[in-house]
Amino acid sequence: MDKHNLLQRLLLLATLATLSFSCRSSPTGPHVTGNVEVSADYVACTEVWLKIAFSDQQAATSGGTYKITRDSATVLTGSFSGADTTVIDTTTQPNMTYTYQACKLVNGKVSELSIPVQVTTLDTTSNDFTWQIYTFGGTAGSSILKDVAIINDSDIWAVGDIAVKDSSVNGYSVYNLARWDGRKWSLNQVMFPLCDPNGNQQNLQPFECYGVLALSDSDVWLSAGGSLVHWQAGSSQPLCFSLGYGMRALGRMSGAEKHLYIVGTNGFAAYNDGYVWQQLSAVTGLDIDDIWGVSDSAAGQSQVLAVASDQFTDNGVAVLQLSGTQTSMLRTAGLPSTSIVGVWSVSGREWYVCGDGLYKSRDLNRPWEQVKDIPSIYTEAIRGTGSNDIFVVGDFGLVLHFNGSAWTNLTPQVSVPNSVLYAVAVKGNTIVAVGQTLSGLVGGAALVLVGKRN
Repeated sequence: MDKHNLLQRLLLLATLATLSFSCRSSPTGPHVTGNVEVSADYVACTEVWLKIAFSDQQAATSGGTYKITRDSATVLTGSFSGADTTVIDTTTQPNMTYTYQACKLVNGKVSELSIPVQVTTLDTTSNDFTWQIYTFGGTAGSSILKDVAIINDSDIWAVGDIAVKDSSVNGYSVYNLARWDGRKWSLNQVMFPLCDPNGNQQNLQPFECYGVLALSDSDVWLSAGGSLVHWQAGSSQPLCFSLGYGMRALGRMSGAEKHLYIVGTNGFAAYNDGYVWQQLSAVTGLDIDDIWGVSDSAAGQSQVLAVASDQFTDNGVAVLQLSGTQTSMLRTAGLPSTSIVGVWSVSGREWYVCGDGLYKSRDLNRPWEQVKDIPSIYTEAIRGTGSNDIFVVGDFGLVLHFNGSAWTNLTPQVSVPNSVLYAVAVKGNTIVAVGQTLSGLVGGAALVLVGKRN
């Protein structure tokens, strides 16, 4: 062995020996073994989720205890709940590198140590944005935008119902899509089929559009009433559901290419496996307002949640979990009984629900916790790019941003108080929120807010 490699090995052994003292009860105490392992399961700005793996499963399930040290100081203690135990350190700071080590305790003394692991927390994101405001319609009755998708900075789709006064026979024209090409917005008519109760197409009309899901720049789904349009490479394919005339049921969508979901009124939900749409058995009669799915590549699994309520009726709320063609109800303890209309997660480790307040869950088997440090204004939608970049929009032009450490009210920056924002999308440093302006309680023009992080 050459001198360079020998020196590297000696430095490594010296480092491990030094770090081991953080868990040792004495300099001659236990050494690092392979029986206890610690790894970073999920990292945010002010949280680190750690997985402790203990190879002696019998000892782990019989109530063995552990402690976790961070940079030589004890930060967590507890009992094993099986071969794998996940714990959360909620005392970290953004953009810091920490060294963690797990120690197995026997009769209060350290018996085995894990190999130390270094973890760097996420940095916070900026709250500094430049905003542009666009309005459409409002000259021939109320106009509204209900959903939005960002494909890239030069291709944004905002959908809803826009009436524009003109010289046509009716005195106005109706549009259901506002599309941004990087330079300007254009109004478009997406032609949806009117469907009979058996799912047969009758004719095509520019019905109000309720939801848009952009899988790529050439693969976009749009929903309206009892029908869909699948836009692929510039051509559109109309699709019908057997929902009956005028039954406005189809709303928000979520998913990937071969795992699509759509939800709507009266507990409606359907699943597409890449070939056909299949309506799922209803587990609630409430209107399902939003759906969101995440894929956890580390855990090798996906999660899809939807939220349902009848706004302002106090008929209760529901949180649904969807998996393929199966739907189940989750706990709603801690949530309001009046209204929940938005749901989002970055990885399935932390879930958010908004509506009559904003709520967070780290464990779907436990009660939801209300986020306290935000204005008491109704929240309509939530989306983000990560645990350190989350946006919530709502009534009175509400725009909130979570940068990983704290919530900031961006509403004064935007300054559209006489408005409601119903949906929001985020990609990179671009945020787009859509809704409508108000004149008293009467709807006015369709509204688009575009924010660019400086």
